[in-house]
Amino acid sequence: MKKLKTAQVRTVLVGASILCFVIALWAVKKPSSAVDAHRGKISILSKEQVVEALGPSLAAYQFPAEVNVSADVKNKIHGKVQYSFDHKLQKVMENLFRTYNPDYGAFVALDAYTGKILSMVSYSRSKNIPYNITLHASFPSASVFKVVTAAAAIEAHKVSANTVISFNGRNHTLYRGQILKSDITRWTRFITLKEAFARSINTVFGKIGAFTVGSEGMRQYADRFGFNHKIQADMPIQEGHAWIPEDAWGLAESASGYTKDNTMSPLQGALIAASVANNGIMMEPYIVESIMSDQNLPLYLAEPRVSSITMDPATASEVKSLMKETVLHGTSRGSFRGFFRKDLTFLNVGGKTGSLTGYEPRGKYDWFVGYADNGPRRFAVAALTIHEKLWRVKSSYLARLAMESYFRESGHINTVAKK
Repeated sequence: MKKLKTAQVRTVLVGASILCFVIALWAVKKPSSAVDAHRGKISILSKEQVVEALGPSLAAYQFPAEVNVSADVKNKIHGKVQYSFDHKLQKVMENLFRTYNPDYGAFVALDAYTGKILSMVSYSRSKNIPYNITLHASFPSASVFKVVTAAAAIEAHKVSANTVISFNGRNHTLYRGQILKSDITRWTRFITLKEAFARSINTVFGKIGAFTVGSEGMRQYADRFGFNHKIQADMPIQEGHAWIPEDAWGLAESASGYTKDNTMSPLQGALIAASVANNGIMMEPYIVESIMSDQNLPLYLAEPRVSSITMDPATASEVKSLMKETVLHGTSRGSFRGFFRKDLTFLNVGGKTGSLTGYEPRGKYDWFVGYADNGPRRFAVAALTIHEKLWRVKSSYLARLAMESYFRESGHINTVAKK
């Protein structure tokens, strides 16, 4: 028998993981409501029809309880809309944004296993944003893009979480000389990839992107994580962009997130974190659980669908260790201080922060994307706050409060020991 090439083996493993995932997903679906009882029946309405009918409202951050959907050229069907929100969590997050009152903010939480949107908050202090911030992609992804770079480098088996990398300069700066020169001097520092990720060291990720992954690899993984193409969903998500140039310096800027040219929506940020939590499988997000007729018959029923495979399970495990280090000892350690106590001891939590000045709207952008899981539940979040002058709340702290609310107040605690 001929020996399989590495790429073929990886393809087989990824295919097997998807098959196991689909089987597991089918196995856990049990009727628990009138809507669930209709699962398996063919929806009368397509997802495209739902987007056409509800898209403008969702894009404006409106959630109508009833909708008229065009069934054909002449006829429209009236239906009652059931959204996918966890209503306790949604109320908690809306109250938190009103309490801390940032200039602008957005929050998305979803079930990483299915893509189900659990909470969506679009907030403006001055109420002058006419669009749903969670779906808008004008926001620099900043250091959140390091998740893409890390996955690309690890999957190629060129680095691991414990690989030691040399660098010069400060943690959060990026200069040409630090990238294009590789001299070891008395000021050179050495750090593991895990520590560099947790501290968000730009030079390390700039070097990895420019000289380890390369432009072709960065483009491939940016595409996997939803950049530069439309993300399929039942809502109109604006397309995120990743600028991947050929030259080493431009590539370093992109790979480290030290550029305003890489942009994404808060929803895409949540999907990036969700794909890590879900062993590299990114699910299509959905917010419409069902549309029922006036006779309470199903016109449309949401079904989980795979969007893309961002990385293989082994790589996802490595990236989880990087994100866990960020929460425990890195840039978000302050926000999570004292978190792992009592009933939350058993949660596996990871995240990535990012900050950069942006102009649409103008202000300092503060990101946190992350996940928390207790085994049966995989909870992924993205929080974005934008501050013009005064800094009112950190996004990582809002994410922490969301995790506490979901697993404690909403009754999703399950004492599964940490792996």
